[in-house]
Amino acid sequence: MNSSANFSMFRFKLQALLNHRRYQEDICQKELARAEQKLADEQGKLRQLKHVKRDHILKLQAKQRARFNTAEMMLCVNYIQQLSRQIEAQKIGVRDAAKQVNRRRNDLIRIVKKRKTLETLKEKQQQAHNQKMIRDERKQMDEVASLRHVRKT
Repeated sequence: MNSSANFSMFRFKLQALLNHRRYQEDICQKELARAEQKLADEQGKLRQLKHVKRDHILKLQAKQRARFNTAEMMLCVNYIQQLSRQIEAQKIGVRDAAKQVNRRRNDLIRIVKKRKTLETLKEKQQQAHNQKMIRDERKQMDEVASLRHVRKT
């Protein structure tokens, strides 16, 4: 008897779903990376606005000491106020981008858990299949050995 005749390959019935989960995870990782990049960009814009505002405040202080004309100082004050409004708006943009990163991260965690659950199930089924194959092979070998023993006697 050929022991490989009874050999059957393990086939995971939920492989298509597992493949889909892996695909979803890949997409979600890319979305998270984009969200993290957007957050970094928004934070960079905020830092730049704060830097520009700080520079203009220093310039205004220098003009106040040098007693520059009022119109020029008012322009500078107005510009600093405009920068302050832009900074507040940018802070909202940073908060929104951070929320998006958190949402994407949570989505990824959820998808990874689903994938890992399926992979664990696949591993358990694979082990059960392998153990059954080993039992079947031993049973077949025992039958062959007992037939040989019977023929010798």
